[in-house]
Amino acid sequence: MKTRLLAALLFLFSIHCTSQFAPEKHLGSWSLIYANHQISEKWSILSGFEKRNYKTFQNYNLSLYSLGINYKLSTKLKATVSYLYLDIDRTIATDTDPNTEEHRFYAQVAYTPNIFQSPFTHRFRIEHRNINSKGVLTLLNRARYRLKTKILLNKQLYLTASNECFFNFKGKLYTENRLYSAMGFKASSNCSFEVGYLYQYINHMHLDRLQIGLFLKTDFRKRTNHS
Repeated sequence: MKTRLLAALLFLFSIHCTSQFAPEKHLGSWSLIYANHQISEKWSILSGFEKRNYKTFQNYNLSLYSLGINYKLSTKLKATVSYLYLDIDRTIATDTDPNTEEHRFYAQVAYTPNIFQSPFTHRFRIEHRNINSKGVLTLLNRARYRLKTKILLNKQLYLTASNECFFNFKGKLYTENRLYSAMGFKASSNCSFEVGYLYQYINHMHLDRLQIGLFLKTDFRKRTNHS
Protein backbone atom coordinates (compact mmCIF):
# COMPACT_ATOMS: atom_id res chain seq x y z
CA MET A 1 0.00 0.00 0.00
CA LYS A 2 2.83 2.40 0.87
CA THR A 3 4.53 1.59 -2.43
CA ARG A 4 1.38 2.42 -4.39
CA LEU A 5 0.86 5.66 -2.47
CA LEU A 6 4.45 6.69 -3.14
CA ALA A 7 4.04 5.85 -6.83
CA ALA A 8 0.86 7.92 -6.99
CA LEU A 9 2.64 10.91 -5.44
CA LEU A 10 5.51 10.54 -7.91
CA PHE A 11 2.97 10.39 -10.73
CA LEU A 12 1.34 13.67 -9.64
CA PHE A 13 4.76 15.24 -9.13
CA SER A 14 5.75 14.30 -12.70
CA ILE A 15 2.68 16.13 -14.03
CA HIS A 16 3.61 19.23 -12.04
CA CYS A 17 7.23 19.15 -13.17
CA THR A 18 6.56 18.58 -16.85
CA SER A 19 4.08 21.44 -16.88
CA GLN A 20 6.91 23.79 -15.90
CA PHE A 21 8.70 23.38 -19.24
CA ALA A 22 8.43 26.39 -21.56
CA PRO A 23 5.54 25.27 -23.78
CA GLU A 24 4.46 26.20 -27.27
CA LYS A 25 1.72 28.82 -27.41
CA HIS A 26 -1.14 26.32 -27.72
CA LEU A 27 -2.24 23.17 -25.89
CA GLY A 28 -2.59 20.58 -28.63
CA SER A 29 -4.35 17.23 -28.51
CA TRP A 30 -3.67 13.64 -29.53
CA SER A 31 -6.71 11.38 -29.92
CA LEU A 32 -6.02 7.71 -30.48
CA ILE A 33 -7.62 4.30 -30.62
CA TYR A 34 -5.73 0.99 -30.64
CA ALA A 35 -6.97 -2.58 -30.73
CA ASN A 36 -5.21 -5.88 -30.17
CA HIS A 37 -6.82 -8.87 -31.88
CA GLN A 38 -5.75 -12.25 -30.49
CA ILE A 39 -5.75 -14.94 -33.20
CA SER A 40 -3.80 -17.72 -31.44
CA GLU A 41 -1.93 -18.37 -28.22
CA LYS A 42 1.19 -16.58 -29.50
CA TRP A 43 0.01 -14.44 -32.43
CA SER A 44 -2.06 -11.24 -32.39
CA ILE A 45 -2.83 -8.38 -34.78
CA LEU A 46 -2.41 -4.74 -33.77
CA SER A 47 -4.41 -1.96 -35.44
CA GLY A 48 -4.61 1.72 -34.60
CA PHE A 49 -5.52 5.25 -35.57
CA GLU A 50 -4.33 8.61 -34.25
CA LYS A 51 -5.35 12.18 -34.97
CA ARG A 52 -3.14 14.98 -33.70
CA ASN A 53 -4.04 18.66 -33.58
CA TYR A 54 -1.94 21.78 -32.99
CA LYS A 55 -4.73 23.15 -30.80
CA THR A 56 -7.12 21.21 -28.54
CA PHE A 57 -9.31 19.21 -30.94
CA GLN A 58 -8.74 21.72 -33.77
CA ASN A 59 -6.11 22.85 -36.28
CA TYR A 60 -5.09 19.59 -37.95
CA ASN A 61 -1.54 18.31 -37.57
CA LEU A 62 -1.57 14.68 -38.71
CA SER A 63 -3.42 11.39 -39.06
CA LEU A 64 -1.72 8.05 -38.45
CA TYR A 65 -2.95 4.60 -39.45
CA SER A 66 -1.15 1.45 -38.30
CA LEU A 67 -1.37 -2.30 -38.81
CA GLY A 68 1.01 -4.82 -37.31
CA ILE A 69 1.48 -8.31 -35.96
CA ASN A 70 2.72 -9.40 -32.54
CA TYR A 71 4.45 -12.63 -31.56
CA LYS A 72 4.61 -13.68 -27.91
CA LEU A 73 8.09 -15.07 -27.30
CA SER A 74 7.43 -15.66 -23.58
CA THR A 75 5.19 -14.35 -20.80
CA LYS A 76 7.41 -11.27 -20.52
CA LEU A 77 8.80 -10.83 -24.05
CA LYS A 78 6.93 -9.82 -27.22
CA ALA A 79 8.08 -8.98 -30.76
CA THR A 80 6.20 -6.76 -33.22
CA VAL A 81 6.48 -5.72 -36.86
CA SER A 82 4.20 -3.01 -38.22
CA TYR A 83 3.39 -0.63 -41.08
CA LEU A 84 2.18 2.95 -40.57
CA TYR A 85 0.82 5.54 -42.97
CA LEU A 86 0.92 9.21 -41.95
CA ASP A 87 -0.66 12.30 -43.52
CA ILE A 88 1.08 15.36 -42.05
CA ASP A 89 0.40 19.09 -42.13
CA ARG A 90 3.73 20.51 -40.97
CA THR A 91 2.58 24.06 -40.22
CA ILE A 92 0.08 25.48 -37.75
CA ALA A 93 -0.62 28.36 -40.15
CA THR A 94 -3.09 28.14 -43.03
CA ASP A 95 -1.32 27.13 -46.25
CA THR A 96 -2.01 25.63 -49.67
CA ASP A 97 1.00 23.30 -49.80
CA PRO A 98 0.28 19.57 -50.13
CA ASN A 99 0.59 17.57 -46.94
CA THR A 100 3.62 15.42 -46.30
CA GLU A 101 3.11 11.66 -46.65
CA GLU A 102 5.07 9.06 -44.74
CA HIS A 103 5.23 5.28 -45.09
CA ARG A 104 6.84 3.84 -41.97
CA PHE A 105 7.94 0.32 -41.09
CA TYR A 106 9.18 -0.76 -37.69
CA ALA A 107 10.35 -3.79 -35.76
CA GLN A 108 10.35 -3.85 -31.97
CA VAL A 109 10.71 -6.00 -28.89
CA ALA A 110 9.04 -5.31 -25.54
CA TYR A 111 10.19 -6.82 -22.25
CA THR A 112 7.91 -6.51 -19.19
CA PRO A 113 9.24 -7.60 -15.79
CA ASN A 114 7.42 -6.80 -12.53
CA ILE A 115 9.14 -4.36 -10.17
CA PHE A 116 7.53 -3.41 -6.83
CA GLN A 117 4.46 -5.43 -7.89
CA SER A 118 3.95 -3.24 -10.97
CA PRO A 119 4.83 -3.97 -14.62
CA PHE A 120 7.69 -1.98 -16.17
CA THR A 121 7.86 -2.34 -19.95
CA HIS A 122 11.12 -1.75 -21.82
CA ARG A 123 10.34 -1.21 -25.50
CA PHE A 124 13.06 -1.08 -28.17
CA ARG A 125 12.05 -0.07 -31.70
CA ILE A 126 13.85 0.39 -35.05
CA GLU A 127 12.00 2.53 -37.62
CA HIS A 128 12.44 3.00 -41.37
CA ARG A 129 10.68 6.17 -42.56
CA ASN A 130 9.92 6.90 -46.23
CA ILE A 131 8.86 10.57 -46.43
CA ASN A 132 7.39 12.40 -49.43
CA SER A 133 7.42 16.18 -48.87
CA LYS A 134 6.40 18.26 -51.91
CA GLY A 135 7.69 15.54 -54.22
CA VAL A 136 11.04 15.20 -52.45
CA LEU A 137 11.61 11.64 -51.21
CA THR A 138 13.67 11.09 -48.06
CA LEU A 139 14.61 7.88 -46.25
CA LEU A 140 15.28 8.22 -42.53
CA ASN A 141 16.09 5.59 -39.92
CA ARG A 142 15.94 5.90 -36.16
CA ALA A 143 15.80 3.95 -32.91
CA ARG A 144 13.40 4.48 -30.01
CA TYR A 145 13.47 3.34 -26.39
CA ARG A 146 10.46 3.65 -24.08
CA LEU A 147 10.11 2.82 -20.39
CA LYS A 148 6.50 2.54 -19.22
CA THR A 149 4.77 1.50 -16.01
CA LYS A 150 1.21 0.94 -14.88
CA ILE A 151 0.05 1.22 -11.27
CA LEU A 152 -3.30 -0.24 -10.23
CA LEU A 153 -5.30 1.87 -7.78
CA ASN A 154 -8.29 -0.48 -7.63
CA LYS A 155 -10.05 -2.93 -9.96
CA GLN A 156 -10.92 -0.21 -12.47
CA LEU A 157 -8.67 2.83 -11.97
CA TYR A 158 -4.95 2.94 -12.71
CA LEU A 159 -2.10 5.36 -13.29
CA THR A 160 0.36 5.05 -16.14
CA ALA A 161 3.55 6.94 -16.98
CA SER A 162 6.22 6.60 -19.65
CA ASN A 163 9.28 8.26 -21.12
CA GLU A 164 10.51 7.67 -24.68
CA CYS A 165 13.80 8.73 -26.27
CA PHE A 166 14.43 8.96 -30.04
CA PHE A 167 17.86 8.44 -31.65
CA ASN A 168 18.62 9.20 -35.30
CA PHE A 169 21.03 7.07 -37.33
CA LYS A 170 22.08 10.08 -39.43
CA GLY A 171 22.48 13.77 -38.61
CA LYS A 172 21.85 15.01 -35.09
CA LEU A 173 21.61 12.02 -32.77
CA TYR A 174 18.97 13.17 -30.28
CA THR A 175 16.09 15.39 -31.44
CA GLU A 176 12.96 14.11 -29.69
CA ASN A 177 11.67 12.97 -26.30
CA ARG A 178 8.15 12.20 -25.05
CA LEU A 179 7.12 12.18 -21.39
CA TYR A 180 3.60 10.95 -20.66
CA SER A 181 1.44 10.50 -17.56
CA ALA A 182 -2.26 9.61 -17.41
CA MET A 183 -5.20 8.33 -15.42
CA GLY A 184 -6.81 5.19 -16.82
CA PHE A 185 -10.21 3.55 -16.43
CA LYS A 186 -10.64 -0.16 -17.14
CA ALA A 187 -14.26 -0.52 -18.25
CA SER A 188 -13.87 -4.28 -18.81
CA SER A 189 -11.19 -6.87 -19.50
CA ASN A 190 -11.37 -5.84 -23.17
CA CYS A 191 -11.71 -2.06 -22.96
CA SER A 192 -9.81 0.72 -21.21
CA PHE A 193 -9.73 4.50 -21.50
CA GLU A 194 -6.95 6.98 -20.66
CA VAL A 195 -6.76 10.76 -20.28
CA GLY A 196 -3.33 12.25 -19.76
CA TYR A 197 -0.68 14.86 -20.38
CA LEU A 198 2.11 14.48 -22.95
CA TYR A 199 5.19 16.67 -22.97
CA GLN A 200 7.02 16.45 -26.28
CA TYR A 201 10.46 17.88 -27.00
CA ILE A 202 11.07 17.85 -30.75
CA ASN A 203 13.55 19.85 -32.83
CA HIS A 204 14.10 22.40 -30.03
CA MET A 205 10.34 22.90 -29.53
CA HIS A 206 8.59 22.20 -26.21
CA LEU A 207 5.02 21.03 -26.82
CA ASP A 208 2.18 20.39 -24.36
CA ARG A 209 -0.45 17.91 -25.48
CA LEU A 210 -3.68 16.53 -24.05
CA GLN A 211 -3.81 12.82 -24.92
CA ILE A 212 -7.00 10.77 -24.96
CA GLY A 213 -6.81 7.07 -25.77
CA LEU A 214 -9.19 4.14 -26.17
CA PHE A 215 -7.66 0.65 -26.01
CA LEU A 216 -9.58 -2.45 -27.08
CA LYS A 217 -8.99 -6.19 -27.12
CA THR A 218 -10.69 -8.89 -29.15
CA ASP A 219 -10.15 -12.64 -29.06
CA PHE A 220 -10.86 -14.56 -32.25
CA ARG A 221 -9.82 -17.84 -30.60
CA LYS A 222 -13.19 -17.94 -28.84
CA ARG A 223 -15.04 -17.73 -32.14
CA THR A 224 -12.90 -20.51 -33.59
CA ASN A 225 -13.60 -22.78 -30.64
CA HIS A 226 -17.37 -22.24 -30.94
CA SER A 227 -17.53 -22.75 -34.71
